[in-house]
Amino acid sequence: MPRPVKHPFRRRLERFGARAVAAAFSTLARAVPLGWCRAMGRLGGYALYAVSLRRQRLADANLVATFGDRYTPAERRAIRMAVARNMATLFVELFKISTFTREQIVEVQPSEGFQHMREALTRGKGAILASAHYGNWEVAGARVAAEGFDVAVVARDASDTQVASIINASRKGAQLRVIAKDDLKGMIAHLRGNGVLAILPDQHSNENPVRVNFLGRPAWCAKGPAMLALRTGCAVVPGFGFREPDGSLRGYILEEIPLPETADREQAIAELMQRINDVIGDQILAHPEQWLWFHNRWKEFTPPAPAVDHTPR
Repeated sequence: MPRPVKHPFRRRLERFGARAVAAAFSTLARAVPLGWCRAMGRLGGYALYAVSLRRQRLADANLVATFGDRYTPAERRAIRMAVARNMATLFVELFKISTFTREQIVEVQPSEGFQHMREALTRGKGAILASAHYGNWEVAGARVAAEGFDVAVVARDASDTQVASIINASRKGAQLRVIAKDDLKGMIAHLRGNGVLAILPDQHSNENPVRVNFLGRPAWCAKGPAMLALRTGCAVVPGFGFREPDGSLRGYILEEIPLPETADREQAIAELMQRINDVIGDQILAHPEQWLWFHNRWKEFTPPAPAVDHTPR
């Protein structure tokens, strides 16, 4: 059944609300201590939970499809609430750390496993930091940059240009470069400069995707990370930012994911994307409250409509 089309006035109202919230949170976050920022984020999370009924139904259905009856309705509700609080908090934290020194960012997110990234970069071909919409992915990237790595994030901008501008300005303040998701030349150049390219390949893609098994169900994802790795020979290193029960953060980088040895390019892309999704899935299964269940991850792939030939006959 097709989704109802939003009335233009409602769309404008939502856009205005998103701009106002982003601008207010960005301004307040820079003026108050980090603890207050997190308190603001938690309050914002309750509001987000209350106004996102359709997304809550989707998240609950995703949890049931993934875990069956492992969690009671009350436990699933607690997971969804934790996700909403984290979603609101992570952007306030990003706004705040954009004013921090490198030493302060290191203090905000104690992290381990950087030896895996250093070892990967010894080959001089760069590395993809494969992460997910898990914990605070924004601070996680900033923490890797604070360790001295040249990090660029591949970003799909928010639909509203003003909101996207606020978020990207905060990323740059946290010493992160920003590369648009369609800027292939920029990504390759960054990797060839032995940089780290942070990519979140855990969402549905409808742009020439590859099919993988994600949390036990077929899902479609972008081929980008695998195509970049196979083309440039860069390393693929998973890393995540984790939200502790007390609201603090910690980060960890895991061992490099080996590239497939097959000469069949399409098979190699599929195998590598499956390996990346397996690592991401393991993190989610261990801590489901960290992941963005509101996203329609298992949506069916819809091929683009064929071009219509208007040539006179």
